Amino acid sequence: MNDLKFILTTYSTAFTVSGGGESELVQVAEILRTSGVHVDIYGIGSRPLNFYDGVIHFSVHADSHAILREAANRNKRIFLWPNVWWLEPVPASEVERIQGITRMAHKLLFKSQAELDNFTQYIQVPAEKVEILPTCVSNRFLVPPDKDLLSTVSNSTDFALCLGLIEPIKNQLQTIRALNELKLDGLFVGGARDDDYYRQCVAEAHSGVTFLPFIQPCSALLRSIIANCSVMAEPSIDPPGRSSLEGAIMQKPLVMSDGPWQREHFEDDVWYTSTNSVDAIARAIAGAINDPDREAKVTATYERVMARHSAATIGPQIAALLARESI
Repeated sequence: MNDLKFILTTYSTAFTVSGGGESELVQVAEILRTSGVHVDIYGIGSRPLNFYDGVIHFSVHADSHAILREAANRNKRIFLWPNVWWLEPVPASEVERIQGITRMAHKLLFKSQAELDNFTQYIQVPAEKVEILPTCVSNRFLVPPDKDLLSTVSNSTDFALCLGLIEPIKNQLQTIRALNELKLDGLFVGGARDDDYYRQCVAEAHSGVTFLPFIQPCSALLRSIIANCSVMAEPSIDPPGRSSLEGAIMQKPLVMSDGPWQREHFEDDVWYTSTNSVDAIARAIAGAINDPDREAKVTATYERVMARHSAATIGPQIAALLARESI
């Protein structure tokens, strides 16, 4: 497996605003290297495409087509990670475009059954092309954190943490209103994708709510922030994703919206809330802090996530799949 070589790619405008996609690329590259695969992330430091055995591409964004076409023209194995969650019907023109992208792929990789079910509501995919590989969380989240690093960016000692780009689908404004109701400090980390929405969030937040820009994935500072929070609150309209798994591995209580993705990953051991009720979000946050079963739920979530999502578990699985399908 030591001579297996892959390049990780995504669409050209993915990082005009840094977010969860960057964390995805960084962590997948890290676990594959640890598992003996030579991996580069596409950019100025990567080799020519012919150097690689295949391409792992993240997203079905319209700007993806050019790099995938080049890979297909060079007969490279394409492993496509769609990384999409649809909340409403997909227009016929989009279905046709995405269907064309999937035809170029050798395999489509999904991080959960819920994600696969969401995708195949609209896109037909042959069963033999599908693989479910749970999200992998970096081993760096198992390293004891330096809790003192938090003081370089915030003076809060008892706070709710919300990770992710500030945008309406992440529902931060309702979370802020809940924190106002609870008179609880909050730390929002990730910068903004929607400037108008961000300004509204800042305007409504009480003085104990702090907004930080994007912080490097898996970094010591990010881990320090998570380690210091009292609760991670991400009652987003779409599934919370990787950040919730990172919080689980760092043994933090989690507040989130309900849904098939959430139930698949956490069962009944997190604090669920509706997304459109400030009172409900406030009750869920208070419950996650004060619930007498808090420690039992946190432990159960940690054990479930470690068993299914740790780098030691998932890294070899992905590497073995790439080796098997690249012959």
